[in-house]
Amino acid sequence: MTSAPPDPVVLGVVDLGASAIRLLVAQHRPGEDPEILEEASRAMLLGRDTFSTGRIGAATMDAAIRALAGFKEVMDGYGVTRVCAVATSAVREASNAEMFLDRIRVRVGLNVDVIDGSEESRLTYVAVRDRLAEHPALKAACTLLMEVGGGSVDVTRLSRGAPVQAGVYPLGSVRMRQRLGSWKGSHEQRVRLLSAQVANVIGDIVDEITVTGSTFAVALGGDMRFVASRVAASEEAVVEMSREAFLGFVADLVKLDEGQVAERYQLSPVAAETLVPSMLVYRTLIEQSGAATIVVPDVSLRDGVLLDLAGAAAGPSDFAPHVLASAASLGTRFRYDALHAGAVARLSTRLFDLLASEHGMGPRDRLLLEVAALLHDIGLFVSLRGHHKHSMYLLQASEIFGLSRDDMQIVGNIARYHRRGTPQKSHPEFMRLDRDERVRVTKLAAMLRVANALDAEHEQKVADISLQEQDTNWIIELTGQGDLTMERLASAFRADLLVDVFGRQIQFRGAGAGA
Repeated sequence: MTSAPPDPVVLGVVDLGASAIRLLVAQHRPGEDPEILEEASRAMLLGRDTFSTGRIGAATMDAAIRALAGFKEVMDGYGVTRVCAVATSAVREASNAEMFLDRIRVRVGLNVDVIDGSEESRLTYVAVRDRLAEHPALKAACTLLMEVGGGSVDVTRLSRGAPVQAGVYPLGSVRMRQRLGSWKGSHEQRVRLLSAQVANVIGDIVDEITVTGSTFAVALGGDMRFVASRVAASEEAVVEMSREAFLGFVADLVKLDEGQVAERYQLSPVAAETLVPSMLVYRTLIEQSGAATIVVPDVSLRDGVLLDLAGAAAGPSDFAPHVLASAASLGTRFRYDALHAGAVARLSTRLFDLLASEHGMGPRDRLLLEVAALLHDIGLFVSLRGHHKHSMYLLQASEIFGLSRDDMQIVGNIARYHRRGTPQKSHPEFMRLDRDERVRVTKLAAMLRVANALDAEHEQKVADISLQEQDTNWIIELTGQGDLTMERLASAFRADLLVDVFGRQIQFRGAGAGA
């Protein structure tokens, strides 16, 4: 007798963006794609307040809470049992964000997570990968994925569908308009000023992300979906248009002021005022990329959140190759020694695995160790002197696909202790971490110090290590090519933190004189 399928779980996703608050309700059965039951949106220019005054005004706060209360009633009507509410740049940058979020929690009963740029990139990629699973854009050697929101532009370079570089930059359509403030002038002058803003930020983007040589540009966002529907005369879930057709449409569009845009395309004032700024950003990125085809899928950050909530998105271990590819790309940018970095990463994770029963950490910690090991020496790009500290600062200021800002603080601290001193209460960056994070950093840095010493001469002579217990002591056996005396001596010297952490005396054995 065949058992009945399980009842679907009803899920709710709420997105507090810079220009609107949006709701998505879906039902989901294990093993199936979520089925959308309802979508709703309320125009809400949170970004207008934040990007002009640095805080969310009282009137905007009240309007947002009323909208969210209405969304909560809709979710209750559907019997939603699991909710994920996220906020992006407009809330993230507001000085009174905590008060705003507390009022939402008290008055609406909704807990909102403020996500950072890296998490935005990951969730957006999750949605795109799901929608374009078999599309040539995810098989090309270089595809540029972009989304212009109200507060920021999210740019990711894909290679064969894997993200290798990603970043979120302060170049959103609402932010751009607010930077002009109450400036009065002709439409042509306004476009020139907006174009100057775009050129300045995209100059920073192309310094960090290789946008040229792209075959496809995958462009997301409501403004781009509107333009694609006009250019391609299609309402399909995935629309394609040529570079020439898109650029021609934008060339005509930017000649129109906001009133003319609203009248010609029957748009609301809010939609009309963001269209030209966002298209200036898309146009510049697409021109820089060289992409011949623009792919516009009907997906958003909310779809990625929904897939995560439904458990249909890849977990951390599935994303590990993408994280490591992005880390390697960052290393290349800072001219790291890839062979040494790879050897230290391999030996670090080998030591992590050998000590699994002792350290009690999981796959996510292993991944953070591997990233720190790959990038521990990038501070050499700044200076040989004190390069371990420079590595920490560079990592804490950088973005790696799939890693949050908190993750990067941990990675930076791990890398900082690959040489020289060990973690101390007098180190401010270390002490900013909470207690559990400090313990994690100390354990992982202890392993990195040893692994780095095992390739002391940057010649990759150590092929593998093994661990033996002798009474209460550990013997780490080295196998490899040639004389490993230097590696044994360096490792014994850098095992100080490992001894402190695990309370074992450690001896290194291997090929070489006196081994």
